[in-house]
Amino acid sequence: MARLTNFGEQFASKVLEKTYQNSIVDSITNRNYEGEIKKPGDRVNILSFLNSGTLSDYVVGTDMASEALIDAEDQLIVEKRRYWNFSLDRLEDQFTYADDIVDHISNDYAKQLEKEIDTYVLQKAGETKAGNWIGINLVVNGSGQTMASIATTATGGTVTISGYAQANAQEIGAVENPIDGALYFGGFETSDIGKGFRLRSTASFVSPWYRIAGVTSSVVATLTEWDEEVQGPDFEEGFTLRGLFGGDGVNFPKYGSGDASLLTMSSLGWEIQAAAATSVSSASIYNQVTLLAEALDQNEVENVDRHLTVPAALVTQLKQSSQLQPTGIAEIYTGTVLNGRVMRVGAFDVHMAAGSRVSTRAGHSTATGALAPDVAVTTGAIGNLVLANHTGMITFAEKWSESRVVDAENQFAKKYQGLFLYGAKITRYRRKYGAILFGSFSPVGGS
Repeated sequence: MARLTNFGEQFASKVLEKTYQNSIVDSITNRNYEGEIKKPGDRVNILSFLNSGTLSDYVVGTDMASEALIDAEDQLIVEKRRYWNFSLDRLEDQFTYADDIVDHISNDYAKQLEKEIDTYVLQKAGETKAGNWIGINLVVNGSGQTMASIATTATGGTVTISGYAQANAQEIGAVENPIDGALYFGGFETSDIGKGFRLRSTASFVSPWYRIAGVTSSVVATLTEWDEEVQGPDFEEGFTLRGLFGGDGVNFPKYGSGDASLLTMSSLGWEIQAAAATSVSSASIYNQVTLLAEALDQNEVENVDRHLTVPAALVTQLKQSSQLQPTGIAEIYTGTVLNGRVMRVGAFDVHMAAGSRVSTRAGHSTATGALAPDVAVTTGAIGNLVLANHTGMITFAEKWSESRVVDAENQFAKKYQGLFLYGAKITRYRRKYGAILFGSFSPVGGS
């Protein structure tokens, strides 16, 4: 008769092995941290450098200038704790009848743990850098009126919507979005938090994307920089937001090109990035993947170790995309699926996150009616947060805290117990290592 020794440790080892064979976490995250995990709530340290080194011209006989590299240490909290505790009568004896008992049980727990870890990590997608979101932007043009204004604060700024807004914030009505022609609620909502906001004079003269950090009311929101910095060599002196003298959307010269500060300009409109989910289909998915790659390229993210994590329906759409047939067929491969990887497209390893692992959120509300009491607001459609990222974006830490076998009280059986601890973090500076496609699509087999 087969017997097990140290079954608790063996079982935990099998669960962990099977979990990481299929989980996407090993592929899309890093474990670059310092410290030791001993118990729930422990913290480990992540080191980031907040500025890049520069090269200078060397002049013979002249002393070289010294440059300071600014480092920051963030803490990752091991916040998740999951356990199993099951009992079986005389488990050892069961190996006489079936050699795969331990595999069956470990597969079941590994699949549960795999799903929970993947879902937890992908929920971090909403922390992606403002400016790196792909979706339907909500645009309100100035058209001779000042539709929004920003006042700087110690932590960034505050934006106030004006123009059509009445003194009573509840009287904000619908605005027509020139991007898609739809009517949207013309104020801020909690669904906007984390997304990008910018002022715009014209399509070619705008502010940088600032992060919506909080919504005070329908007409007031707090803004921060994407990395929450308030000073540095790329800030104009005395300002706590970058690029307040405007630019073309890519380049923002310090103090502008003779223009006034956007803080004092009139007739400004505003824009929320990826306010609503964009429709994703086999005809559009390849173009949307290239936009995700462009967002990473603009942030000078390395073009290796890039990953795209998608629901099953998007895998189908990628395979059906005309841009990948037939000339792009070499980019699509099938066969052994490791860590959910199913193909390679546009320099991304594509991973399928089955079920509901990919995070979702509501888009900006649609609306009808100009002012109260005629305004009717409808909650925005749900969209998926499809994450494209470099492995440097998310740091993941985990540990099997304890595995043991104890006698079951009042039974001729044993209890098999295990405790698993884990946590993940995106540091402020590494938000730029990711991009989001905020999209909606039909499930596999849908119309």
